[in-house]
Amino acid sequence: MQDGVEVSVWRLARDPEDNDVVLLRDASGRRLPIWIGQWEALAIWMKLAQNSGPFVRRPMTHDLFATVLERLGARLERVVVDDYSNRTYYAKLHLRINGQAFAVDCRPSDGIALALRAGAPIMVAEEVMATAPQIEEVEEPAEIEEPEEIDPNPDLPE
Repeated sequence: MQDGVEVSVWRLARDPEDNDVVLLRDASGRRLPIWIGQWEALAIWMKLAQNSGPFVRRPMTHDLFATVLERLGARLERVVVDDYSNRTYYAKLHLRINGQAFAVDCRPSDGIALALRAGAPIMVAEEVMATAPQIEEVEEPAEIEEPEEIDPNPDLPE
């Protein structure tokens, strides 16, 4: 089954209105900007910066979901950004459980964060890649000081 073109996370950036954008890029250099929320940007950044050290003591939502899939014997085969309508992107998680394939709707940002954790490819439908808006300028994110450790639930026992 052809789902489109495989892309990688090229970088995280901000648009001129200070919105978070994940920029995907295919092998030929075409870029796809997807505007995302700050928490999804953080989840993607944390995985991309994984070699910098641990940032949280407890698993965050995307880490938890990846672990649940693994423990249930499910495999994320790919994430496909398959539609763009009314300035909104749509995506699907393509899962395999006990030999059976399933597709589940998701936000592209959640799918990307999960694909990075599961080592699954990120695909974009050719129609989406060809018709998606392009942005001329994005600002490089400000230098971020990497926290030594963040505990999202400091009052809970480990």
